Amino acid sequence: MDFLDVSTILQVSALFNLMAALAWLVLAQSFRIAPRASRLMAAVHLTRLLTQGCTECMAGWPALLRDSLTEFGLLGCLALLLLAVRRMLRSRQRAHDVAWVSGLGALGIAVGLSQPATVIAALSSTAAATVLAALATREVVRCAGSELSRTVGALTTLPFIAMVLMGLAHGAELLTDPGWAARSMASTSPSAARASLWLLITVSTTLSLIALMIWRVVTRIQHLTYRDPLTGALNRRAFEQALESAQAQLQRGHGFALAMIDIDHFKRINDQHGHQAGDAALQHCVRIWQANLREVDRLGRLGGEEFCALLPLAPGSDLSSAAAVAERLRTGLAAQPLRWRGLTMPLSASFGVALPVVGDAQGEIGLVRADAELYRAKTEGRNRVCVATPLGGTP
Repeated sequence: MDFLDVSTILQVSALFNLMAALAWLVLAQSFRIAPRASRLMAAVHLTRLLTQGCTECMAGWPALLRDSLTEFGLLGCLALLLLAVRRMLRSRQRAHDVAWVSGLGALGIAVGLSQPATVIAALSSTAAATVLAALATREVVRCAGSELSRTVGALTTLPFIAMVLMGLAHGAELLTDPGWAARSMASTSPSAARASLWLLITVSTTLSLIALMIWRVVTRIQHLTYRDPLTGALNRRAFEQALESAQAQLQRGHGFALAMIDIDHFKRINDQHGHQAGDAALQHCVRIWQANLREVDRLGRLGGEEFCALLPLAPGSDLSSAAAVAERLRTGLAAQPLRWRGLTMPLSASFGVALPVVGDAQGEIGLVRADAELYRAKTEGRNRVCVATPLGGTP
């Protein structure tokens, strides 16, 4: 059909890449939404535009120059795309693997281009691009797969899987078709099917990155809504919601304990060193406590230097396990003083542990009892864990 000729498909692809690059730049510069990832995505589309959107312009170019732009362009697109995905997902993975794969791929391309009528250059760029696409797939699955719904996660990952499969298929084609190199040098444009497939993958990959960006924005909003902005612990409202949910599960045998925490002599830190030191102390304490809590535990900041940990238990009335967790938090903090602006400040905290009461929908009785034990720990000398005696109504 006429509307599916190669020239039309490449023009549509060029227009899409140009508009997408401009859109990503607007998101980065004007709206400051994932600016680094957005700039990298703009670079991906501009690179794709230069390497695929100007095949008619390259008709009179020497074959070596045309092939260099094509092969290095493909490699550059995938390297930039992987970096954009990692930025979007805030992955902690360093770019060493990207540098190694891209470097080896570029070396193979250079060697292949120095030997006319061979497939080494195309095979090197395809192999490197496939590995980079596989790494991008792994990043999406690892970082966002558990957070997104199964359907959204599958749709987001599908374009990257398609790139891997396309790379493997093209690699097999290069290895099994000895005449591919000669035909490639004689042709200045891809087939209609290949051009259509690349356009489809480009569009779907862009949509996947947009979905990841939306997920990142929503995650950030949720973080601001439910997290204390200074320490990253749950804010009071979010902790109260978690406590209500835990109380609702209490009658079903899902028990828990509450550990009230108060940093010892916190006012002294503010008075002697200023509020910035106090903020640093709060952040230091929360980092240590979060590192010593399980994934199922919840730590909330109730106000000032007062915190509370919600500790699921199995069995539900195992106070000794809750006391052991509190003791681990206490010793962990005592063993790691705060180092701030050349000063070393020993820190400690007092803990009060109590079980909840069945029928207490808001968890207020459990909080009051844990707070009473916290007060007892303070009066007995601080830097200790006090545990409440179970009531008859506890699980």
